[in-house]
Amino acid sequence: MTGLIEEIQRDALDPNIPVTTILRKVKVAASKLSLPNLEDWVQMELTGYNGELPSYRQLYGRPMAHNPYQGWIPIMMASDEDQNLLSEAPISQAISSLEDLIDRSKSGFVQIEYPAAVIRLLNQQLDIELGRMANHLSITQIQSIINTVRNMALDWAVRMEQRGIIGEGLTFNASEKEQAKSAMNTFNVGNIGQFIGALGSGNTTGDISASQSAQSDEIFDRLIDIAKQQVELPADQVTIISAIEDMRASKNERAAYARAYSSFIGSIADHMAVFSPYVTQLGALLG
Repeated sequence: MTGLIEEIQRDALDPNIPVTTILRKVKVAASKLSLPNLEDWVQMELTGYNGELPSYRQLYGRPMAHNPYQGWIPIMMASDEDQNLLSEAPISQAISSLEDLIDRSKSGFVQIEYPAAVIRLLNQQLDIELGRMANHLSITQIQSIINTVRNMALDWAVRMEQRGIIGEGLTFNASEKEQAKSAMNTFNVGNIGQFIGALGSGNTTGDISASQSAQSDEIFDRLIDIAKQQVELPADQVTIISAIEDMRASKNERAAYARAYSSFIGSIADHMAVFSPYVTQLGALLG
């Protein structure tokens, strides 16, 4: 009989299986293995977040205003800080809502309408009179959240199997339950589609620790590779790479990095589809 851990792995590898279905199986496994932290994370993904969000749900969109004659036009604030603040798009909805949103989308992007008070304030500051304003997110950004959760569930199931935790049907023996608790001491469900903390095997602090600096350098290197390979216009390529290098140079200075990050977001406006999987990681460096 196939164990629950193997079922989760199989489902996570099948793009036709909704992530909601996978999470329900992870919830059952977490409950039977007495892993409350994992169960809490699954519950929040299934029902939506009420408090602090994981970094992979902190997105950044394109602030837009609807002009009745020109359609949607970009909103450009006077300061980088205000532009960055207006671009923030925390996504707290349940995974099922995000999956449904993607299924129903026909435009390639979703709109997060700004509250009426924010629209009034923007009209005053920008000296305009427009009734509709919204933060535009590409569908690929929403899909990146779903993909991240799918990968996290798969990573967890793979690591359980590596510890000899497979189960039989929906049950786990006493040894597997103890092994699961021990395993969760050395890795936790974290952000950016991976498990954070120490990924060790011999003690509670672990043998391998991730360096934020090294991780960010890898991200910047990857972004430059993408710009060189997938941005066709030379002028756009130069602008984007320059913005990436500015982020790298200022990564240890929050205010300077925020300005560089905002410039980068502006530079990739026409190339969001290829860069969006990395936007949340870059936003997390804001601290």
